Order: sequence, then structure tokens, then C-alpha cells
Amino acid sequence: MSDRLLRIVSTGVCVALCVACEAALELVSVNAAYLVFVPAIAGSCAIAGFGAALWAIFLSTLGVWYFFLPSGGFALPSYTDAGHLVVFVFVGIFVCWIIDGLRRANENLSHDNVALGVKVSVLLNRPHAR
Repeated sequence: MSDRLLRIVSTGVCVALCVACEAALELVSVNAAYLVFVPAIAGSCAIAGFGAALWAIFLSTLGVWYFFLPSGGFALPSYTDAGHLVVFVFVGIFVCWIIDGLRRANENLSHDNVALGVKVSVLLNRPHAR
């Protein structure tokens, strides 16, 4: 299995676990449908990258729409529910944008750190002129 396909499948498994977690929470009268999916979205972005996070957002939105909106199934949501879904998608994209930016900055700093280490090593091992 390719690495890309593995990332998408693992993202789908994380979203499925979030669906199961929210279903368990609803059994004890806790309604946090949108909040439960945010860790899966953030974790997918941090571990697998921005593309996997977009899949997590897409699958989470479908999961919330199908399982947890009051109308049930893929029926057209009310204006309020549609607004909530749109805000959820935008918040998910914003969170992923921040995490991806931090990840890229960390990678750039790592490369700069290696380059600086090489330069310092060269300077320390240079023969002294007298």
C-alpha cells in the first residue's frame, strides 16, 4: 500500500473513532458533535500533512451531517445546521493552516540548524594561523 493511501486510510479510521466517541457521548446526553472531530483533524495535519487534514475535514463533515444533525441521514440540513457545518469547515481549515505553517517553520529551522552546525564545525576545526 502506498504511503499516500495509508495516510488517507488512517485519517478515515481516526474519523470513524471520533464518530464512535460522539455516539457514546450522546448516550450519556453530551452533545459535542463538532468538538469531538477537531483532534482528528489537528492530528491528521500534524502527523500526515495538510492533504490528509483536508480528508479529515471532509470525512468529519460527512460524519457530522449523516449521524448527528437532527434531520438524520443526508437530508438537506436546516439553515442553522448548514451554517454550523460551514463554520466547522472554516475552523478546521484555519487550524490546519496554522499547524501546517508551524510544521514548515520547524522544518526550515531544522535545516538552518544543520547548516549552522556545519559552519561552526568548520570554524572550530580550522587550523590556527600564526
